[in-house]
Amino acid sequence: MSFDDAARKHALPLLDEAARSLATRALTVDTERPLVVIDVGAGTGNSMRWFDARLTERLRGRRVQWVLVDADEAALEVAADRFGTAVHTVAAPISSLPDIAAEALAAASSAGNAGSGADPRTASTVSPHPCELLITGSALLDVLTRDDTAAIIETLHRFSGIGIFLLSIAGQWHLSPPHPDDEVIDEAFGRHQRRDSRLGTQAAPVLEAEACDIGARVETSAAPWHLEAPRDSEFLIRFLTERVDAAIEEDPGLREAGRSWLKERLNHVESRSDGQSGRTEGQAAGLRVVVDHTDVLIDATDHRGRADRPAQPSGEPKR
Repeated sequence: MSFDDAARKHALPLLDEAARSLATRALTVDTERPLVVIDVGAGTGNSMRWFDARLTERLRGRRVQWVLVDADEAALEVAADRFGTAVHTVAAPISSLPDIAAEALAAASSAGNAGSGADPRTASTVSPHPCELLITGSALLDVLTRDDTAAIIETLHRFSGIGIFLLSIAGQWHLSPPHPDDEVIDEAFGRHQRRDSRLGTQAAPVLEAEACDIGARVETSAAPWHLEAPRDSEFLIRFLTERVDAAIEEDPGLREAGRSWLKERLNHVESRSDGQSGRTEGQAAGLRVVVDHTDVLIDATDHRGRADRPAQPSGEPKR
């Protein structure tokens, strides 16, 4: 099992909770209509593939209409080639999510009416129940801006949807054995992640607060990456190199210290990979890295939105 799959296992209770909420709503919605699932930041479809396999196990035959959203058209073309007619791809920024969801839900409702034999001219009177919406995302939140998270929350609020977002960078990394420059490299990387108004490690808390503001139910769980040489050496080499490159780009004064740190860390990883550790009994098997991540579930299916909440006296904080 890869470290990524191992980390995703922490999300299964949240996915179970989302499935239970959908099952409860199934008592009041037309389950002949598909569940619309929008994967945001979908890339080449790896996130969708993981979610689809787990949702299939939990939805007991419920039809799912996948919509993959990403600003990277080339990545979406790869996804379209991989999954064909099983997915609909939309190349657009996250700010367009409310409109994308509206169009996808309308299309799914029309398809459901056609499949049921209903007259499309009177479809609105045949079944008053709309399609349901689930929004998913993986390794996404930390690269978003406040405008992006606002678009996600607006979409969940407007369509009484559920959102589940996995593997968002949540805090520091922890390396064993430690190095004196671990912290300074991590701090510079964190500042780099917050460039261009991106939220970085604050993304999950920001999204949670915005969800609470519309009266949605929020659950979170820790989902740490556990990386270890030699098992994860190939990924560790890329991971450490990219982190140092970003740290130096953010703080050029770290160039010498960063390159020295990286050389030492890579030597450690590569020597373990070559079986040349020379360790004695009781020593660690190799470099170990734990990277904090968070999973977030937002259930807005029974929210009390801003418009439904009593006005607060002037000067009183919202929360």
